Amino acid sequence: MAKIIAVDIRTRFLRDDQRCYIVFPGDGYRYYSTMKRDGVVFLDTPGFPFDPKEDLRRAKDLAERVVVSDRISQWHRNGSPVDKQPPRRVADLRNYKITKSRQQFAGVVRGFFHQIQAGDIIIVPPQGYDDDVLFGEVTADNPTLISVPQYQDELIPARKVRWMATVPRGEIPSWLERKIPSPNPVRQIEKNYFTDIFDIMYERYYYDGNFVCKFNVRSEEFSSLDNFLFQQIVLYAAALHENNQEGNIGDISTTAISIVVSQLGFSEDIPDQRISINSPGHIVVYSKNIIPLVAGVFMALSALSSSAADIHKIPIVIENSADSSQISSECVSDIQEEVMEDMVAMGYQRWQELCTIEAQARKRTQISSGVEAKPAEQAPKGDRLTK
Repeated sequence: MAKIIAVDIRTRFLRDDQRCYIVFPGDGYRYYSTMKRDGVVFLDTPGFPFDPKEDLRRAKDLAERVVVSDRISQWHRNGSPVDKQPPRRVADLRNYKITKSRQQFAGVVRGFFHQIQAGDIIIVPPQGYDDDVLFGEVTADNPTLISVPQYQDELIPARKVRWMATVPRGEIPSWLERKIPSPNPVRQIEKNYFTDIFDIMYERYYYDGNFVCKFNVRSEEFSSLDNFLFQQIVLYAAALHENNQEGNIGDISTTAISIVVSQLGFSEDIPDQRISINSPGHIVVYSKNIIPLVAGVFMALSALSSSAADIHKIPIVIENSADSSQISSECVSDIQEEVMEDMVAMGYQRWQELCTIEAQARKRTQISSGVEAKPAEQAPKGDRLTK
């Protein structure tokens, strides 16, 4: 028998000042394949004079650097004639104009390298409606230099991205499709669309004071009875949370789950949900507190073993492989404490009852929380064991 059970909540914690951007992959979508394959996004700036350690917010010659890049781009389009080398430094420029469009693009360049932060969301559209729209996170604050097939031997400043999800263009939300036909190489997305984006990218996440957890359903049908079984688990977690705060229920271990749930007050401890059952589908549960994640932990623990007694006697460790931020660590600690208190309060009999409900729900709908529970020999560093 394992010494502990490690439970990975795999939850992304997003900043309050989170930003989302559409980055267009060049004229004719010419850079889409490179961006997808190499995990980068960039502007059409071949040979742009740039040091990755440079702070472009202080540069006074950005428009002139744009001219240098324009000349290099045009040289490649003309077949790269050896006897007509383009200027590669601002000091080498002759006979040029700083047009309004170049000034505007210089502002885009500045924002691309200094407004977009690590952790911000990048969306890259494809040309075809059967091809994938890319959703990813910027992985570093510092730019890097790359080369692309369209500009042999030229370096282009770029941002590194980790692609998190893909959706065929024909299946993206209509508001996003309306934003794609845009002349802007970079377009910031309004905050009111963030929920749609995060639901696509993450199974579980925290943003703007809400914990959101997606429970995937694989069966072709999902009846009111199926929803009732699932809701018992979520509402039981909510009732236990409320009881931990207020002690209003009494002896949990001798009280049936249905009775405990019936005593749940009308407060923020009751999570809301969004259901999309499209064979397969999902249920999204969201709340101002950790209840959705605690419910996910209960389901993962129940699904791990056919014997309720096995789980109830083994110490449990909570971890989060999807995020290492300070707020994630604090949440892991809160969930650890909550699960510990709940398991003690339930006792073996109530835990066995909860496992029976979860097993019924899983058998009927193949529902899963996405939280991973597995036997382990020792606790990860820095995590606390339940007592």
